[in-house]
Amino acid sequence: MPPASVLGYVAALTEELQRASGGLVLAAYLHGSAALGGWLPSSDVDVLFIARDECSAGKLDIMARSLADSHDVCPGRGLECSVVSQSAAAAAAPPWPFLLHVATGPAEPGGSRIVVGRSQHGRSHHGADSRGDSDLLMHYAVCRAAGWAVSGPPPQQLIGPVSRKQILSYLAGELHWGLENAPEAYAVLNTCRALVYLADGELVSKVAGGDAALRRGLGPAGLIRRALAQQQGRAAPQQPDADVAAFVRAAAAALADAASAPG
Repeated sequence: MPPASVLGYVAALTEELQRASGGLVLAAYLHGSAALGGWLPSSDVDVLFIARDECSAGKLDIMARSLADSHDVCPGRGLECSVVSQSAAAAAAPPWPFLLHVATGPAEPGGSRIVVGRSQHGRSHHGADSRGDSDLLMHYAVCRAAGWAVSGPPPQQLIGPVSRKQILSYLAGELHWGLENAPEAYAVLNTCRALVYLADGELVSKVAGGDAALRRGLGPAGLIRRALAQQQGRAAPQQPDADVAAFVRAAAAALADAASAPG
């Protein structure tokens, strides 16, 4: 079960969005580490909101302000959330359109970042030129597999399926991104959980992925233990070294091969 502090925060936020939108929010699904396990006070709170297709730009303005203003009471590092339309969630397909994305926390200038996207039918709210967010592919997959319904029906009722090949291809690209842009713990543990998915189709947290990789011999034990210590605050963060790069690139190649295989 997700931490009580996180559930309480998201429940209150969902109630506020229902008021702000005039009842247009159909569901709120907690995903990420709070749903998969391994959540820490230094983690983000990841939420996917699904709104009715008729949600207007004016309503989205009010919702965006409510989400951004919530950063002071967020129990984690910050809020990472997307609002998508009912039809976009049901289709769960490229270009992965969204209505609104809001991120809060110390990494965001002024405490929050708001991105307004396009509807399922390509109409851009506020003149935004963002067609979609490929990260929604993974958000949908995690919500369907392990998402916690804070409000609304089980996520499988509103979110369409994402194929294994789509997930493998996404994960391969995410591993390269992590190697170039994230600390060692992220790069290594993200690789571990990607290898767990490659092996058995299970979506797990970074910490659970690291633990599983150690048990099953899916990577260099020393690197994985070091990354787990950094992730859990038992060691100082550091940047990926040559051994980490070799591990990540080999895993990304295996994922890409599996994604492109026939069948």
